[in-house]
Amino acid sequence: MTLVRWGILLLLLMGPWTAVYAQNESKPTVLARFQEAVALDVDPRGRLYVADAGRDVVQILDAEGTVHATLGQSGTRAGEFDDPVDLDATNGQTLLVADAGNGRIQRFSSEWQYLEALPVGSTFGGEWGQRAFDDGRDGSTVQGQGRPLAVASSDGDETFVIDGREGVVVKFDAQRRAERIIGSGMGGGGLQEPVALALDGARRLYVADAEQEAVLAYDLFGTFVERVATPSLPGIRAVSVHRERLWIVCPDRVMIWDPETESTTEHPISLEAPLVDVARQGEDLFLLTSKEMSRLPHR
Repeated sequence: MTLVRWGILLLLLMGPWTAVYAQNESKPTVLARFQEAVALDVDPRGRLYVADAGRDVVQILDAEGTVHATLGQSGTRAGEFDDPVDLDATNGQTLLVADAGNGRIQRFSSEWQYLEALPVGSTFGGEWGQRAFDDGRDGSTVQGQGRPLAVASSDGDETFVIDGREGVVVKFDAQRRAERIIGSGMGGGGLQEPVALALDGARRLYVADAEQEAVLAYDLFGTFVERVATPSLPGIRAVSVHRERLWIVCPDRVMIWDPETESTTEHPISLEAPLVDVARQGEDLFLLTSKEMSRLPHR
């Protein structure tokens, strides 16, 4: 992509927030490399989080790509991962990691200390949805028989999880009690292949469905609201909410949907590998592929 086209792309992505990008002639800067990166997030302090499923770790980096901490290693004990595929650090208080191979969500403090694990699906030796708490002091194993593919937390300390094994969305309340709130089905608001989710404050839960090539919107009780009016979304990988707009990530483009106007803007992305996720920190845009994280800076 030419430098001019990069400038135009940045202007489009940032919309009304800034016009400076139109004159930015910098190419994307590669900040970090990974074995198999699958998810990217940023917390209110501006720290970037990357789930590297190839190494079974979560890396915490700054905007220059410097690694400040690495969480986890391969395993089943407290703080260890088996195929971490998603994470949520948006509230700045806790870090949630979807530990898919171990069938659980792990919670860490804002300083990355292990807090607890929530089993997804029936637990090994227990009933589906039973509360299981591990304070991490003895390193005991908490696992579920589900496969968490995506996780997001609400302002009310509720945790929403996609269980890929059953194709449903599960909600854990503040007391860590679990219930299925969105199930499978062919019509209406039923799910076929949910792969990602995002929360818009306390108003809406957005679920990306790869089979339907669409994003479906629900309230926080799981009641279907609408199918987001976008073009078809082949290969949809991730969804997130930035400044009240829904960002939808596909392998070669980012779609930005405005719920106020119900309009969509489509922005092609030209990288050497398919796009996996995006995150915005200040006026910088971070692009993640399976092998690299790049930054498009504001100057």
